[in-house]
Amino acid sequence: MDADQIRFFVTNSINKSSVASFVAFVEELMVSDANELYFSQLEKNAEDENSTASGLGLLSMINDYSAMLGWKFETIQEKPEIITVTTMVQLTI
Repeated sequence: MDADQIRFFVTNSINKSSVASFVAFVEELMVSDANELYFSQLEKNAEDENSTASGLGLLSMINDYSAMLGWKFETIQEKPEIITVTTMVQLTI
């Protein structure tokens, strides 16, 4: 922890079939206006009642707390393939 920043790191496994869509979301998040994307995600989630990944938590952290986010994807085992994603959140305090 720096004197004026705090960082959180969370690592989870991710299904191989979900990696591409999550990477696409991260890429969209990096180039889009977070506020506009937040409302777009709200509408998208309302239209798809079977959706299990809203992305609203990440967008809320950016919009409400000016959080900086980063991701790292790793294959930690080949057979069976196990992929992890580490999400970093940095907040100024």
